[in-house]
Amino acid sequence: MKTKNKVAIALTAIVLGLIVSPAVAFTEAEAMKKSETLVETISTSSMVKTVMIVGHEDPLFVPQTVHLKIGDSIRFINQDGQDGGLAHDVVSVEQSGVTNSNFKGYLPNVGDTFTVKFSEPGTYSYIDSIYPEMQGTIVVL
Repeated sequence: MKTKNKVAIALTAIVLGLIVSPAVAFTEAEAMKKSETLVETISTSSMVKTVMIVGHEDPLFVPQTVHLKIGDSIRFINQDGQDGGLAHDVVSVEQSGVTNSNFKGYLPNVGDTFTVKFSEPGTYSYIDSIYPEMQGTIVVL
């Protein structure tokens, strides 16, 4: 190969390197920024925990106690599906068992859900008013 061709190829490679390298670096920087944003979003987003309603003969909330952080939510799911399923509800109550206005949801069919988000710390008790022996507690820190 002639020296002229070698020089031309070398110069072309250098020019392409100067053009492509910043583009690749920019793309990698953008990808890194998106990853950092995603991690930040995940770490600051609220969490949703699930409580199942199960047990047909002896229905209950599973788990019966749930711990949340402020801004988290709890989703109740009616999974009491034997013999066509049973209707349930979720009603917040005072320690004395008297209902209050914190939350109330009705889940008449298997697969129905009810979700509550908590913005205040505290201990929240709840029952199923149809089956009042069903009780649960939510602790928000």
